[in-house]
Amino acid sequence: MKILLVNKAYYPHLGGVETVVRQIAEGMRGRGHEVIVLCFGYRDAIETIGGVEVRRVRPFGHIGSAPVGYRFLIEFFRLSKWADVINFHSPNPMGEIALSLSPSLKAVCTYHGDAQKPSFLLPAYDALLRRFFHRCDAVVVSNPPLSENSRVLNSVKGKTRVIPLGVRTDNYEKHLAPDIEEAKNLLAPLPSSSFKVMYAGRMVYYKGIEVLLEALKKLRVRGNPVSAFLVGSGPEEGGIKTFVAKNALDGDVLILPHQPEGVYRALFSLAGCFVLPSTHKTEAYGIVLAEAMASGLPLVSTELGTGTSWINRDGETGIVVPPGDPAALALAVERLAGSEEERTRMAEASRVRARRFFEEETMLEAYDEVFRTDY
Repeated sequence: MKILLVNKAYYPHLGGVETVVRQIAEGMRGRGHEVIVLCFGYRDAIETIGGVEVRRVRPFGHIGSAPVGYRFLIEFFRLSKWADVINFHSPNPMGEIALSLSPSLKAVCTYHGDAQKPSFLLPAYDALLRRFFHRCDAVVVSNPPLSENSRVLNSVKGKTRVIPLGVRTDNYEKHLAPDIEEAKNLLAPLPSSSFKVMYAGRMVYYKGIEVLLEALKKLRVRGNPVSAFLVGSGPEEGGIKTFVAKNALDGDVLILPHQPEGVYRALFSLAGCFVLPSTHKTEAYGIVLAEAMASGLPLVSTELGTGTSWINRDGETGIVVPPGDPAALALAVERLAGSEEERTRMAEASRVRARRFFEEETMLEAYDEVFRTDY
């Protein structure tokens, strides 16, 4: 089978959606399918990454954070004649416009969540999405809350299927000694006796990283030996570093760039808990939560009405707090730091839930079935 995956970006561009697209691309190739990825890039390019052909088109410009360009459409129309099935990853306005302008194609959409910005364009964009969904043979979502609460999925309930995003859980349970050693060296600037909180992901507005930093300030005032390390980068990184410096958090907060995959996974094993303090519904899933669960960490996440609270079960695998509430976040971290018994119970529950619901192989098998289905 020839599969064309369409997304805004692709590895080495980092992000949750890009991770999923790469998993599907390489996973389908491993199952004997021919796979091409069409995406935007800083320049026009044809590359092979992990055995997958990647075609990048330089955008003409951007609307909000979405790249746009007519040459993307031209490349899509050419590749669509080659493909047996097209897997769109949405939101992505150019992908949705491309299908809307195309003749009948076998199309499967992976819908990652409702767009939130720019607000004045949302009514028109939602109308485009509804038209796009009706052209798709199946619409895959990562979690039941997204299917139930989305602004735009209510008209296509009959063709919606839930396939949770997954990770290779074995990779988060065992680590090479050099990776562990490097991870320890990276964390050496933090107080050795402190309870260490981990955050990983892009540094963008909706992740709520400053809420976490405000919580750390409160914990320091109360005399709690808690530190944090943040792994990632993004447009908010400069503001985060400024906040850390202005509030004299330098000794308690460490900001690390993206790490090689083995070292990245090893860092989870050195944390006391994982915090995802997101503040907006743009955080529709949070695959990093599944990574933390596979690593056996208790979680602290926020109640957004999205998949985050479906992944992290309050009181079982971690603690769920209101978004944008540093006091509640501080109390949750304080609670975990103060109870080894509760951390151990939640850590084991996290591992069990990760293996049961968030295994990459299970995800890939489900996608293979969706692609092969004769609609």
